[in-house]
Amino acid sequence: MLLLFGLGMTVASTGHGAVIENSLLVTDVTPVKFCAVWGTQEPATGWVSVFLDPDGTRPWTGAVVKSESPGHPPAEGIGVMKVNVIGLQPDTEYFFRTRTTLKKNNAVYESLMTRVKTEKASVIVRNDVLVQKVTVGEADPALGMLVIASVEGASYPITGWVGDGVPDEWAAIDTNNFYSRQTHVNLELRGGEVIKLKVFGGSLGFVETEETIPEESGGMQQLSRAVSLTGSGAPSGTGGTQGGGGATGASGGGGGGCFISALGGK
Repeated sequence: MLLLFGLGMTVASTGHGAVIENSLLVTDVTPVKFCAVWGTQEPATGWVSVFLDPDGTRPWTGAVVKSESPGHPPAEGIGVMKVNVIGLQPDTEYFFRTRTTLKKNNAVYESLMTRVKTEKASVIVRNDVLVQKVTVGEADPALGMLVIASVEGASYPITGWVGDGVPDEWAAIDTNNFYSRQTHVNLELRGGEVIKLKVFGGSLGFVETEETIPEESGGMQQLSRAVSLTGSGAPSGTGGTQGGGGATGASGGGGGGCFISALGGK
């Protein structure tokens, strides 16, 4: 079983190629919520059903489920599924399965059951929001794609949509949302930690890279290495790991100084 970034869980899917194998990942877990992220090879919609037992006989009726992908086009069109589940209890074990519905013929595929445990409590920490530049080719924004981030000692990865609350060629990662694997409350960062990033484009592929978190300022900071998906079958630049359908890569130099200045004068 493959654990992306050593965190979360992945399961085999019954999609028979429609769902990208081993792409299911648990992210953004708090005391009251979690998200499920996975990919498909063609346009689809995603949903999640939540249970209190691994056999799926006791549904959790308090769960409020919402797919985020429709709000971040063209996510569904390129096969990037992200579903948000809220209304959970702290420090509680849940089980869920995903449901993928293909747009071309309404065929439905369900995943195997996956376990998630919510965090114990939320505390105030003063971590930075990190902004990552992501493009397709030299300059086209990678809209509809997710940046998935992890750090050592965190329980689960966290995510940020490209263009969500920031200009279209950027994604924001709020590192205040990391929770400690040991204490299961928010993880205080100091700077100097390695952050691993995966730009996930569903059927378009992915790229993985890593950086060192700058000294914490309690504000917003730009990561130095931009990531570019070429879409042409060859990686752009160096420093990244390519994978999936469209080849991907990372290129040095984040650029965009005016963007940082506009958001916080950094």
